[in-house]
This record gives sequence, structure tokens and C-alpha cells, in this order.
Amino acid sequence: MNFKLKGHFLAIITILIWSSTFIVSKVLLQQMSPLQILFFRFLMAVIFLSILSPKFKKPVSIREELFFLAAGGTLALYFFFENSALKHTYSSNVSLIVSTIPLITGGLSSFFYKTHFFNRKRLIGFIAAYVGVFLIIINGKGLEGIEPLGDIFAFIASLMFAVYSLLMPKIQNGYNLIELTRKVFFYGLITLSTIIFILQENIRIEAMDSKLVMSMLFLGIVASSLAFLMWNKAIQSIGSIKTNQYIYLVPIVTTILSAIIIKEKITIFIIIGTALILFGLYNSEKK
Repeated sequence: MNFKLKGHFLAIITILIWSSTFIVSKVLLQQMSPLQILFFRFLMAVIFLSILSPKFKKPVSIREELFFLAAGGTLALYFFFENSALKHTYSSNVSLIVSTIPLITGGLSSFFYKTHFFNRKRLIGFIAAYVGVFLIIINGKGLEGIEPLGDIFAFIASLMFAVYSLLMPKIQNGYNLIELTRKVFFYGLITLSTIIFILQENIRIEAMDSKLVMSMLFLGIVASSLAFLMWNKAIQSIGSIKTNQYIYLVPIVTTILSAIIIKEKITIFIIIGTALILFGLYNSEKK
């Protein structure tokens, strides 16, 4: 297969995997708490990545380890708030709100690092996207009886991932892809364990069945390990700009899968909100 064609293929496969995680997580939340799901998801990712690459690099400095802790912690919080959001609102809503991460990341980068992000096109895109988010939240509260708390959690999740995205470039030197991913998930696991200890959360699973086991293996190995590796391989093949454009397909794929698999309703508010978010994202990213 052509090198660049392979990159596009890997990006599409990854998007299909990530789009389905919203639905798989929502189904699991009927049997498990968000912290239970995340603890076992991160644990399986660390074990699987350790099997792929048993090599462990010695810590370089306390500063670098603190950056890893911050990155792993914000990634864990992203998943925690995302799963918490799925308990209170539609998976399609969560995927739509989370799709605004590139805008939040750019805004934070402009504020903290004084990068040039906001211009006329991006400002219009930012406003359009968040008008779309507002319509989705109103839809949840007023028409379908879903708590807006879930949509707020989804926004906080987006903020956490934006912070994670800004931290990662500071700790990528000297690590191969598997080592880097494993270490981030390891510190995320430490963060989750601390939260579980403070909240006295019971992570013991009372009832196990094949559906639960397969879902957890999918989240821990396929979605958290293999998908991340495929995504970065796609970036190496076709570049980050072309690869990141596939992110815009996540809310569309998730909304379609949600309607087909778990029978979520697609209202006019969701359709208009989706159109505004995708327009806002496209308008802010295009040259």
C-alpha cells in the first residue's frame, strides 16, 4: 500500500474506533461507575503497552516526571469527565462538544504562550462552534429531559484534553511512541488511584459477563493503545494537519452510530448544532 494512502487509511480506522468509544462507554456505565471503567482501561493499556515494549527508560529529572504526572493527570481527568458526561446526556452530544478541543487548545496556547491564534476567521469559527454547543445543551435541557450537567462535564473534559495537548510537546524528546504512551497512561493510573482512594470508591466489579469483558478489552487495548499508535503513525505518513482534519468526522460518525445502535434521537437542534460546530471548526482551521 502507498505510504500516504496507508496514512489516510490508519486515520480513518482510528476515527471509527474513537467514535464508537462514546457508545461503548455509555453502555458500560449501566454496570460500572466512570472511575471503575477508567481504572481498568488505564491498567490494561499500561500492561498491553509493556508487553509490546518491555524496555523502560530511567527518569531524567524531577521536572520531566512532573510534566508526565501533569499530562497523565489531565488525560485521566479528561476521560473521567467524558464518562461522567455520558451518564447525563447523549453520546452524540458529548462527541460534538469534545470536537471543539482544537479551538480550546488554540485559545489556551494564545493566552499562555502568546501564540498568534485568534484572527477574523477563527473568531467567527469559535463563535459559530459554541453557538452550536449552546443549541445542543438547550436541546438536552428543554426538549428531551436530559440534564445539562452532562454537557457541562463534556466541556470540562474538552478543557482537560486541551491542557494535555499543550503539555505533551514538552515531554516527547528521547522517547519512542510506545514508551511515551505507556508512561502517560501510567501517571494517569496513579492519578485515578489517588482519586479512588480519596473518594473511597469501590472498584470491585460485582457481576462479570462476556459483554463487559469484551467492552473493557476494546477500550483498554484497541481504543487506548492501538488507536493511539495508529494515529501517530498516520501523522508520520501524511502530516498532523491532514490527519487532524479527520477529527471533524468524530461527531458525525458518533451521532449516526448512536442513532443506529442505542436508538438516540436526532432532533433539529442537534442537526443545527452539528452544522454550526463543523462549520466553526472548518472555518477556523482552513487556510
